[in-house]
Amino acid sequence: MRWGGRLVFVCAVAAATVAGRQVPADEQLLDRVLAVAANQVIMLSDVRAFIEFKLVEPPAAADPAPEVLTALIERQLILSEVAGRFVEEPSEDEIDGRLAALVTRLGGADVLASVLPTVGFTIDDLRQVLRDDLRVERYLARRFQGVRQPTEAELVEYFEQHPGEFQIDGRAASFAQVRDDVRRRMTRFLRQGSIDAWIASLIERADVVRVQ
Repeated sequence: MRWGGRLVFVCAVAAATVAGRQVPADEQLLDRVLAVAANQVIMLSDVRAFIEFKLVEPPAAADPAPEVLTALIERQLILSEVAGRFVEEPSEDEIDGRLAALVTRLGGADVLASVLPTVGFTIDDLRQVLRDDLRVERYLARRFQGVRQPTEAELVEYFEQHPGEFQIDGRAASFAQVRDDVRRRMTRFLRQGSIDAWIASLIERADVVRVQ
């Protein structure tokens, strides 16, 4: 395993530096390396930050950390791919908008200010995360814009398999009434399947080490 020889060094320096950001002294004893993906260290504090800032969908499991770690590994592999491609940089206004939405989700600026030091993040660290998310979204939108359109038979099958998703005024709708909505949802489903398959291919050829 190629990472075996350098992982000791990575663990030694990661307590003081996490992906280019400094961890407060009182945080160092509480933090630890969870994984290395695409030459980048993923720390426990990173997992905690994405949970606390609601940057990922909260897993249903009692302990969300393993699933969030998997999401961060996948995110890092995608960022590594994006780094080698031309992607238009998000504007500061776009990042401000994402930050404002995050503050609203958290319950206000005071909550954000109280959470930042507990996960070893600065506001600039958080803005960089939001910037990277925007770049990833743009890359995926461009790469997977040509997803195939579902057939009529697939639309009917999807409608029949998800009856609870299609209602009008609280009542079950007919296929004809909601056909356009079925097509939108089915198209998103097919697109997500293509993205998931691509991410799986990244994982297959990547150097990923979980330290647990």
